[in-house]
Amino acid sequence: MTDAAGDREHRADSATAHDPIRVADLVLEVARTDPGRVALTRVTRRRHGGLLHRQWTYGELSDRAERLAVGLRRAGVREGTLCSFMVPPSFDALVLGTALFRVGATLVGIEPFSHGPRRVTRCLDRVGPEVFFGTPRAHLAKSLFGWGRRTVRRQYVVDGRWPGVRTLDDLLALTAPTEPEPADVDPGDPAVIAFTTGSTGTPKPTVLRRRNFAAMVELVSGQWDLGDGRDVVDMPTFPMFWIIALSSGGQVVVPPMDFTMKGPGDADPAALLRTIEERGVRSMFASPALLRNLSAHARRRSITVPTVRRIVAGGAEVHGPLYAAVRDMLGPEGELYSNYGATEALPLCEIDGTTVLEETWERTERGEGLCVGPGLPGVELRIVPVTEGPISRIDDVEALPPGEIGEIIARSPHISEDYFQDPDATAENKIADPDGSVWHRLGDVGFLDEKGRLWLGGRRSHRVPTPERVYLPLQVEPVVATHPAVRRAALVAVPRAGSVVPVVCVERTDDDRRDAATVAAELRELVDRHETTRGITEFVEVERLPVDRRHNAKIDRPALGARLARRRR
Repeated sequence: MTDAAGDREHRADSATAHDPIRVADLVLEVARTDPGRVALTRVTRRRHGGLLHRQWTYGELSDRAERLAVGLRRAGVREGTLCSFMVPPSFDALVLGTALFRVGATLVGIEPFSHGPRRVTRCLDRVGPEVFFGTPRAHLAKSLFGWGRRTVRRQYVVDGRWPGVRTLDDLLALTAPTEPEPADVDPGDPAVIAFTTGSTGTPKPTVLRRRNFAAMVELVSGQWDLGDGRDVVDMPTFPMFWIIALSSGGQVVVPPMDFTMKGPGDADPAALLRTIEERGVRSMFASPALLRNLSAHARRRSITVPTVRRIVAGGAEVHGPLYAAVRDMLGPEGELYSNYGATEALPLCEIDGTTVLEETWERTERGEGLCVGPGLPGVELRIVPVTEGPISRIDDVEALPPGEIGEIIARSPHISEDYFQDPDATAENKIADPDGSVWHRLGDVGFLDEKGRLWLGGRRSHRVPTPERVYLPLQVEPVVATHPAVRRAALVAVPRAGSVVPVVCVERTDDDRRDAATVAAELRELVDRHETTRGITEFVEVERLPVDRRHNAKIDRPALGARLARRRR
């Protein structure tokens, strides 16, 4: 055996033993055993209003991905190379993602629409990607805003062309290797660097190491019970969620959505419902904003989607009326689930709509908080006293008993352990355990009940402390929303006379004609019925509550508070 051959064999054995991410291997296995299985269907609108379906098989996906992996290595993209990935769901997005996993590169994920172009510039400067993969739109923004100007040395255009920039076709080897070269990586090597939304501060570069990413994929596949790949038909409505179906050997259905310039709340519900029906979609992940539009359109048109077995909502709180509305749209075997987590820890908890509607929502409307269910398998939850500064070691804080409100922390193999080259953010958000594991601080407050279920009170920074009590958004807002004139409510803290005052901003329903003074008086009476809401006297009507760009559902409470403070100067 030659030295080169021996080195390749050593790397192959090492990768098999140490690289837990099997996305590329699974795609290759399906391509070898069932090459005609559909890997991706892309649905687009025809000019006359109908839908056009285009399909690619696992045989096509694997062949192109393995040929691309060879070309990437020749171009110097290999283990640990930082690659900015700005490609919405498409066939070549799956090809590129599979090839990058094959060579062991690190994907740097940030969503231009969610973060805004200037924030993207700052975020990429923090991480310093060496390679830029993007659509023509992304390359246009790169030129305008200087994305990656300091560090990007190579760039490629995906799903189109851009003057002077090479395409993926330019990288493809002529043939796929009989046995692909495995990545020479360890479980602790970074697989993905994903930026947090920044809705509660500066976006942080979350490091998902290969062990974390693999554990997350395994957790989701097991919890969502996707089953055999032939039965998986999943429709992602967020850019990177194509990984769910692909990691199960299933079909990814890319809906007619603009992932780059619009939020999920802007998607056409009629087109999405037709896509679900025509493709026989069985599962999907969606924001509450998208599901509200989808279920409202289905109700108006008397549409049901009996093929769907599981819809998972995330990104913002899911309230009881939305569970009920989605249930009316689904068939007898369908269910809406809510996942709780964060970019650093997704998912942590899950609760089904039946449990919410039959058991917990009544308690939520009495001011107890929002139940998001128990921790998922392998997830350990703990409630500790609210602490504003860093917590160095888990021994420095004592776990609170069931029913007592405090700060939520969690640990699990799939939770990120640190932030990329950001020791300050790591110190603020991570807690070391003597056994070598890391606890993540969610930034939320809540309590665990006697069944081990987590009840949320809201963000730690959104609490409104007064001399009498501390008001929590998710204990106050659902109570206020029981009033027929209220569509949504948001608790905010308004500075006044050296202290803060709890004020509830109210978004009115369209069909209620009561005057503001009458509604405010009725709301004061309503909140006085419950211990956690008693004492709130100020209610302000707003035309629309501001929400985040990524999910179109998370209320920006600090922006509301600042707006009210300016009004009173």
